[in-house]
Amino acid sequence: MTPITTLSYPERLTTFSDHWDDCLTTARQLAAIGHVSDRPPLESLEPGSRCISCSQFVRKELSTRAFGDNGTQDYMQHFRGFRFHTAHCERLQVRIPLEPQALLAGLYASQLGSLVSKFEEMASGKPAREASQRLPQTSSLFSLPTELRLEIYAQILPKLDEVTEVLPLNRDSSRVITRAGYEKTGPRDTTKHNILRTCRAINDEASDLLYSHSTFQFASSKTMYLFLRSIGKRGRQLVHLVDVHCGSREDAMAFALLASCEQLRVLTIRLPRPKILLPRSPLWCVDGMSGLLELSGLEAVKFGHCESAFGCMDDSKPDAEVIRRELTRPRGTSGSIRTINGCLDV
Repeated sequence: MTPITTLSYPERLTTFSDHWDDCLTTARQLAAIGHVSDRPPLESLEPGSRCISCSQFVRKELSTRAFGDNGTQDYMQHFRGFRFHTAHCERLQVRIPLEPQALLAGLYASQLGSLVSKFEEMASGKPAREASQRLPQTSSLFSLPTELRLEIYAQILPKLDEVTEVLPLNRDSSRVITRAGYEKTGPRDTTKHNILRTCRAINDEASDLLYSHSTFQFASSKTMYLFLRSIGKRGRQLVHLVDVHCGSREDAMAFALLASCEQLRVLTIRLPRPKILLPRSPLWCVDGMSGLLELSGLEAVKFGHCESAFGCMDDSKPDAEVIRRELTRPRGTSGSIRTINGCLDV
């Protein structure tokens, strides 16, 4: 029997089966940071998850607040009042992009640290808003054929390039912006997206034009995570093409969230090393690669160039074919790479 402290990412994810089906996106992210489902022996006890290294317990309600799709970008509010790990847990190597420490690294160690601690003591959590009931559509817009409505949306919404590079708005922000928007001088027209806010039906129809036809390119897995988080569940279901530079401490979380992009077809990987794992790779590197190899059902996997002193992954490397084989296997099937004591056998 595998010791719980050495469970691999796929093994940790399996513990959430049948108990977290209503919040699978949250479960994937919990498994990425080293948590397993903590099933209470009695129905009266609260469900939650527990770190396999430090045994820190977090209630399911709090995890869902932090990692779920709750329609707000006030991410610091989501992490108040609890922590996923104790102070010296080895699982802190895997960085959570949304934590205040990650978003505001320069400030968090000084003035912000004391302020956050103060707010954490006072935090009681805001009551969740009740889901509004969807009312029948009465707008004359919906009397038009769907094809004509889509043409109207296309004329209103901003045009994205075939390859759309996404950047963080600034170093210490959870907000992202396209490079075209970042480099634009003068006032920006932010009204073009307002049509997406009119009602859910229009949002569902028009979002396809924004997310389905462009390759979204990211200079880091952290930026990819923030983008996928910002577009919500509906947006992630429409993303087909992604190009990402990986190899950072946010990889595990980013690929766990990328797994919720059920229509993802093509992934371009820019990996700054010539092998899946180098000797004596740290825990964050192992879990990041495990998250990548857990993806499945892709039509194509490409390897892009990146600057690295060690060389980068490309089609001439034997491990490139291993990655391609794993990611293009049928969706939902198990991978062929074994894990031994929590490490990939490659």
